[in-house]
Amino acid sequence: MDAAGVGKIITISQALFEGMTPRNWSDCLEQHGDGPYPGGCLCLKDADCKSRSCYVSPGPGPNKTKHRCATERVEGVTSLDILYSDFHDKIMEIMKSSDANSTRSCSSTSTYTCPNGEPGCRTRCYLFDTSANMIVDPDFTLVKDIEVSKYSGVTMGKKEGEIMRELIFKHGFFIRKDSVEFQGTCSIAGGQRVSLEGLPKNPEEQDNYYKTKGPIPKFSNDYGCIQDLVSFSVNRSALGPSGMITGNVTGPCMQGFYYVTALPRTNLFLLVIENWKNVQQSNFFNFNCRITQKIVNAGAYRIINGTCADEAESTVTLSEQNKCPQLTNIEIPCDYQTASTHTLSLLISTSLTFFYILYHFIM
Repeated sequence: MDAAGVGKIITISQALFEGMTPRNWSDCLEQHGDGPYPGGCLCLKDADCKSRSCYVSPGPGPNKTKHRCATERVEGVTSLDILYSDFHDKIMEIMKSSDANSTRSCSSTSTYTCPNGEPGCRTRCYLFDTSANMIVDPDFTLVKDIEVSKYSGVTMGKKEGEIMRELIFKHGFFIRKDSVEFQGTCSIAGGQRVSLEGLPKNPEEQDNYYKTKGPIPKFSNDYGCIQDLVSFSVNRSALGPSGMITGNVTGPCMQGFYYVTALPRTNLFLLVIENWKNVQQSNFFNFNCRITQKIVNAGAYRIINGTCADEAESTVTLSEQNKCPQLTNIEIPCDYQTASTHTLSLLISTSLTFFYILYHFIM
């Protein structure tokens, strides 16, 4: 949600580079060999350039009609905020089938007959980035703005665990990375931060709250903790010469035939699943589906007593290395646990006096 409280938005940004430097291809090869190349040199992809930007520029110089590297000097950055609903509709419009009546189009919500003759199959289309974060998902437009966890930070593993598992272990498309965050943030309980009216505060309401919140500090749901960070990065070479990964999966969450390919000049990838059918709800609580999604899901997990990634430096125990502290036997004297004769006689005298007064008071 943006600062004005208008709803879910997508921010598209683009760096503005300095004017194109005229360079001959022979000079680029002679001075920089196999690359990466400076601004003005010919390129095929962003990775060929030092600026990581390869595009067709109308700037002067040779090869002006071909892709050339942008200069390394950035003059500014421009951005555009788009409502997520508008962004999603435009993306789905682009991916619409040429046959307007086709039920297999990405934008179609209709179902069709599965290859095995069962009803209920459909085509699902997603866009995800190089960190396996879902950017475009048809379900994002169906959730409320206050349900942030259902559209922000949703990963490929959480959404399509079976396909994520194949992309990691079978195709090597995703590479897992584990690290430890010693300044992590954990939450006491889940749920959305809502006001007493049940809706999140907009900036004006937050300002008024801070002015009149009183001397008692508000409850904090977050606290510092040590976390195990699980993240993923893309191995583009796994796409192969065809530039596409295909496969067929059947698991505890879903079944279908999938295609994965890169979108040119972006850090996004397109995932199309044909004959997709949700089998997650076949059981009251599908434990197998839950486990499948969790083992390939990125995120931060609290470390309590170490992690499975910890490796012991030695197989010898501390006791065998004589590093354990010596134990000292302490004997407690009995005189600390007995009462003296004077204390005992005083206690009996006090008790008799109390009962004598109580007897005459009742009589």
